[in-house]
Amino acid sequence: MLINPLQDSSNQSIVQEDKMIYEANNDKIVNNIIDFLLDKHSEMLSNISSEKNKKSIENLVKEKVVNSYSNRDIDINKIVKNVMDRFFGYYILQKYIEDEEVSDIRAIEFNKIYIKKNGKWLKAIDEFEDEKEYSNFVRYCILKNGGKINNEIPVTVVSDKQNNLRIEAGIEPVNIISPNLVIRIHRPNNLKNLETLLLSGSGMINPQIYIFLIKCAISGINIIISGKGASGKTTLLRAIINKIPETVAITSNEETAELFCKHDNIIQREMVQNRTEDKNITLEKLSKQALLMSNDAIVVGELKGAEAMTFVDGISTGHSGYATVHSNSSTNTINRLITLMKRDNRAIQYTNKYLEQILGTSIELIIYMQNFKVKEITEVYYDIKKQEIIYNKLFEFVIDKIIDGKVQGYFKKINDPKYIVKNKFDINELEIKRIMEEENGN
Repeated sequence: MLINPLQDSSNQSIVQEDKMIYEANNDKIVNNIIDFLLDKHSEMLSNISSEKNKKSIENLVKEKVVNSYSNRDIDINKIVKNVMDRFFGYYILQKYIEDEEVSDIRAIEFNKIYIKKNGKWLKAIDEFEDEKEYSNFVRYCILKNGGKINNEIPVTVVSDKQNNLRIEAGIEPVNIISPNLVIRIHRPNNLKNLETLLLSGSGMINPQIYIFLIKCAISGINIIISGKGASGKTTLLRAIINKIPETVAITSNEETAELFCKHDNIIQREMVQNRTEDKNITLEKLSKQALLMSNDAIVVGELKGAEAMTFVDGISTGHSGYATVHSNSSTNTINRLITLMKRDNRAIQYTNKYLEQILGTSIELIIYMQNFKVKEITEVYYDIKKQEIIYNKLFEFVIDKIIDGKVQGYFKKINDPKYIVKNKFDINELEIKRIMEEENGN
């Protein structure tokens, strides 16, 4: 850059310093107005998607700026725009939400933000100005998406349907050091189908498993997909559901919308929270309602509590069922489901052995996910004579090594189906052949 030797550098420094002071004052005013809105007008922020409400908020901000700061050297329109941008966007996190390679954001403290990009956690370069600004940001992220967060409701989950976000937040007294914000970003236009999972290089499945899962979808096999969080459960569940024939009527129920299925004959629902307790619509209520809707198949995005009993009731009486659950192996999945079923008051009277029998005669397949791969596929069968569940492992992924956090290995076929899965495959043999020939263009 050329420097003018006749220009007074001290004047440049003064101008730059004045600009910094001006911007700092503007930021302080913006934060003060956000404080004012959160404290005095939080009810308006809970319906921020309404254009009429948006205009009312904008007018309120203008009025506050004029009444409180008209004696300052400020650009009123700029202040109003900054406030509105913060409420109707996601401030310093917006660019990560728009980045197609980012799937998750974790804000732990005002100066500790992590993003999950291409499956790997990285520390973001951005920070909030201070703890106060960050705390306000967490609060209005929840409020503007129709949620509540305060000392009485310190942990909550909301969904932003416009931007396809699931947002979890926590504040004191639950959070010890700082508020947190965890955002899962769903990108419906980029969601993978079963073919993409096979061909994309993700290594989630191989050709044998691909064909096997299509046969399961056509035959109405009852499937539980287990694994830890972010192991690929929802991705695989969605891909399987989209392979179910459109002649099958489906209803899916979720805590927050994540599946975004493209099946032509599916009704997709999510919980309604943050109302008074008697008006909340829980997964249990949605699952019970699904049994009255002339469904052929019922889907629960993730089994977490009493809805597990309702779900199992449904699939034990003729519905096909598909769900995910947190578990650390195929065989431990049944024990995990028993624990969840006992959160329903009806199940307290039942012994674990009895619930195990119900599960063993209802669930037909468990798929265990690990590191975004199908780690195990296990057929489930209840032996009435022995009064125990028989596990028939069909496929497993054998790990060779882990390099830079990525698992390397190979898929291995262990056994053929022997029980209910085999019977359903045999019954649907002609339909399986017809559909697969149609897909192959024959």
